[in-house]
Amino acid sequence: MKFFWTLLALLIVAGAWIVIAPEDRDAPPEMAAVNTVGRSIELPMRGGSTPAAREAATAAEATATANAPAREPEKAPEGGLSVGLDARIEDATVKAGMLKREDGEIIADGNFIIRGSGTKEDPYEVSWDLLQSSSNTYVPRLSEKIIPQRLAMLHGKWVTIAGYIAFPIVSTESDELLAMLNQWDGCCIGVPPSPYDCVEVKLASPVEVGLKHQIRFASITGILRIQPYVMERWLVGLYLMDDATLSQDM
Repeated sequence: MKFFWTLLALLIVAGAWIVIAPEDRDAPPEMAAVNTVGRSIELPMRGGSTPAAREAATAAEATATANAPAREPEKAPEGGLSVGLDARIEDATVKAGMLKREDGEIIADGNFIIRGSGTKEDPYEVSWDLLQSSSNTYVPRLSEKIIPQRLAMLHGKWVTIAGYIAFPIVSTESDELLAMLNQWDGCCIGVPPSPYDCVEVKLASPVEVGLKHQIRFASITGILRIQPYVMERWLVGLYLMDDATLSQDM
């Protein structure tokens, strides 16, 4: 989905360029403008548009993570859970929070409720507020690269989230999509997502795409990975989901 992320980065950079004073601006990544008025966007998945390219990119990223210097995990505060503190996330540091299990639920930092156990049979049920909370601590442009424990615990686990979806290509069926907090049809209708409020999804099997410019809502379940995609210090992608299935309310 590099084309999509490049376009999205361009939109983010354009907004930041307007609101930030000239003397405080970081140099944005160089990228060509793209005219998308009146047509749908083809959105190849990150790492390439073919399964082989995606698998090769995933293998390379896994190797880089495995070869990274070992970091001593933080310890959970007294009375808190240690789940997620041993997660290894590329180009990020996991920061301990206060996670407690109460009545079968995990209460994270006093603000977020996470249900489930993270397995395929009982996936974690998460909210967009939880995923968006990474924007407070993971901002590569400002050299902030902390992933809180409440998110690190989701890395590599089965997760369910409900949201709007957009397919990346014009086709009768697809095994790739974006899950998003806000409505967007991938072209002309709605609000394009930020890296903090969307998930790049790879489905276990293709589904029918249907008509263009159609707003859809679905519940998506799959293996969530936190994998920052940074272009010259600008974050353009953060969350991936593999082996996913979806239940649509059409």
